[in-house]
Amino acid sequence: MEALDVAVIGAGAAGLAAADELNHKGLTVAVFEARDRIGGRILTLRDARVPLPIELGAEFIHGEAPETKRILREAGRLDIAVEGDAWEAEKGRLRQSESQWKDIDRLLQRIDTSGPDLSFADFLARRPGGKSLAQARKSVRLFVQGFHAADVEQISAHSLAGSDSGEARHSSRVLEGYDQIPAWLARDLGGAIRLGCPVTAIAWEPGQVELTLGTGERIRARAAVVTVPLGILQAPPDAPGAIRFEPEVPRLAKTLDRLAMGSVLRLIVWFREPPWKVDRLGFLFTGDETFRVWWTAYPVLTPFAVCWSGGPPAAELSGRPAGEVAGRALRALATHLGLPLRRVESRVLDFWMHDWQTDPWTHGAYSYPKVGGIHAARALARPVEKTLFFAGEATAKDEENGTVEGALASGRRVARQVLRALEE
Repeated sequence: MEALDVAVIGAGAAGLAAADELNHKGLTVAVFEARDRIGGRILTLRDARVPLPIELGAEFIHGEAPETKRILREAGRLDIAVEGDAWEAEKGRLRQSESQWKDIDRLLQRIDTSGPDLSFADFLARRPGGKSLAQARKSVRLFVQGFHAADVEQISAHSLAGSDSGEARHSSRVLEGYDQIPAWLARDLGGAIRLGCPVTAIAWEPGQVELTLGTGERIRARAAVVTVPLGILQAPPDAPGAIRFEPEVPRLAKTLDRLAMGSVLRLIVWFREPPWKVDRLGFLFTGDETFRVWWTAYPVLTPFAVCWSGGPPAAELSGRPAGEVAGRALRALATHLGLPLRRVESRVLDFWMHDWQTDPWTHGAYSYPKVGGIHAARALARPVEKTLFFAGEATAKDEENGTVEGALASGRRVARQVLRALEE
């Protein structure tokens, strides 16, 4: 039976960041990935017909993102700032939209963390801001539902306190495709990455783990770094992708119960020409409850657009055929632009979609804390008996959960934890 220093489960951003660090420290490391590719929820496609990479998973670099940008510098890759104006379309009318961001930030600043935690829906039910912010309360509900992929009935209000819309507005993209980041992290790992190797069980005791792979093969290691998405950790034992811990990990079930896996529907549409007649359009907000926002590749001038839905509306569409989803999204767009559906559909050359909710290796898009769960990510990030270590965006700091930056930072963090544990 093969023996390793560290077994890493998952070849997403967190797993590759951890494996890269540990490999360069001279440890014997292997990465076990259920998929036939690396990258996890970074999923970049390329089509010879179109000028840009097609991002079906992560697209944006939010805020400063020091880990992400350090890797891009090392890899010699560029990121480009997201620019352009925000517009609103409703009942055939187009108008620029700037004030909503200020009002959203004003409401988020009103969350008081001195009392018991509430769901964000309960916070809004108290009518913060009174009549003057009535419209803003609708906007902030849709913002939290979309940006955080969250059910406002579940997400912790305390987790949103002091935040603002800046990360949504101040972002960039990897010009040559987000998959350049996992490719760079994997550059020296070679055969240590084993694709098509789902881990079905982890038997452990202090100082030793034994993995059971989907093939029945068993692998021993001194420690295991578990970087699979939260949805996999929460999956019932008989669900696709589930991992069984033997024995059960102390406090894990309680910690996982305080986190939720959000839902996202992301449709990429390639137009012959966009159906809107607006220069410098970056984001287009509609009055539609499901297909709330579209965005372009601006400042890159190409007729690509992403339609985004988050939270319960996205969950309700999960499992539907891509053609049906595209049809409904285009119908909603035509309605709010005040255009005939045939005119909008006639401009579509192709579209792409990946359903992360039904993906057996994710069971969702990205995580958020439920009521009372503001410290759950920190608890999940604590090592177990110097043997089991958890990483991934669900273990990241509050402002980084749900992001590639959070996943990368957690991978570096867990590598340091493993090094300390194995040196003692």
